[in-house]
Amino acid sequence: MRPHMSKGPPRADLEARTKASRAYADRARRSLPGGVTAGVKYFDPYPIAMKKAKGCRLWDLDGNEYIDYCLSFGPLVLGHGHPRVMKAIRDSLQSAGTTMFGTPHELEATYAERLLRIFRPDGRMRFTMSGTEATLHAVRIARAYRKRPMIAKFEGHFHGGVDEFLVSHTPSRDETRKGLVPISGSRGTPEHVLKNTLVLPFNDLDETAARIRSHADRLACVILEPIERSYIAPDPEFLKGLREITADHDIPLIFDEVMSGFRVAFGGAQHAYRVTPDLTCLGKIIGGGLPCGAFLGRPDILDLADPVRGDFFQSSTFAGYPIAMAAGMATLDELEKPGAFDGLLETTRTLTSGFERHLKEHGVPAVVPGVGSVFSILFMNHAPRNYRDSLEADEAKRSVLDTSLLARGIFVKPGKPFYVSAAHDNIAIRETLDAFEESLSGPA
Repeated sequence: MRPHMSKGPPRADLEARTKASRAYADRARRSLPGGVTAGVKYFDPYPIAMKKAKGCRLWDLDGNEYIDYCLSFGPLVLGHGHPRVMKAIRDSLQSAGTTMFGTPHELEATYAERLLRIFRPDGRMRFTMSGTEATLHAVRIARAYRKRPMIAKFEGHFHGGVDEFLVSHTPSRDETRKGLVPISGSRGTPEHVLKNTLVLPFNDLDETAARIRSHADRLACVILEPIERSYIAPDPEFLKGLREITADHDIPLIFDEVMSGFRVAFGGAQHAYRVTPDLTCLGKIIGGGLPCGAFLGRPDILDLADPVRGDFFQSSTFAGYPIAMAAGMATLDELEKPGAFDGLLETTRTLTSGFERHLKEHGVPAVVPGVGSVFSILFMNHAPRNYRDSLEADEAKRSVLDTSLLARGIFVKPGKPFYVSAAHDNIAIRETLDAFEESLSGPA
């Protein structure tokens, strides 16, 4: 049931409805910095704390119901508690009799073979515990292969909370005026990390190619999100051109498909745009809602990780644990059902076209950029082509919209993309579009 709105500002309504979340936030701050276990979970004035989820819906500590468009920042492509995934987890625990072995087990190779069939039939892969670990090890193995120190990454791209990946991942508008220079993303970043990071401009092939050529003798790899910020599509020839220039210099090209892997197309952006990278990083969806990541690619590079060779170290106590393998395979089973993935994309198009229609009807200058089952809302007059373009968007207006949606029972992390799941049915879409139109109209 949609919440009743007062005639006051949405923030007042939201705070009145979420008193238990405020009390929890006050309590949590005494033990957790900011009251959260990850910075991304925080928002002002306090994050809403949840106690229950099912399908596309969440319930907070006060019992308020929300339609979820955060989905734990992307992994839950089937929604919360999908029966097939939950059964796979229970069956794995029962058959194995444990949460993990600390030894090889059959599900590791079974799932690895399946992922390689999708992304790299001639390749090799290793499981990790997260997308961050996957990107970290992919870059390290590229350095082992190239014997070079520098990496090239794109401005505005995020690959995990590692020093070099935080470089220029969210530079301010003032910082971008300094040019394409490495900007520290966090205090505590060593100076040598900045010196060994080359920053590139997304969707500017000429400048990107020139920078790669001028640093080719020092570069270990080029890493990027093939879909910038999960909703900005590459120009038709950009990824192909990037593939050519890196291949010319034998510089490993790494696609970070942690976000895009099963949201743009079943085989990720590399299938959608027909560009094969040297290395691919996966995460989020492949764990079926449990911690899991993977990096895969060319056998001549991945074979450096063979312990017999002793050339490269990668290990993780929990990597490849059985219940994540089972949950991940169950998720792919559902996505591979006839019409399932196309249905997910169609649901997303219904939602985004509805948003665009309401924006036009209300004369609101905003765009709804998206790729696959992820999109955003930016208060600006044109679709962005890169991170710098997105900085032109009016963040204050987006903040007001997000607060209004939260007050109306639509959960999206303020300022972040919307993620759609297979659990979002026609009722949820209709309720979302109604809440969106009401938010554009102002207080009820």
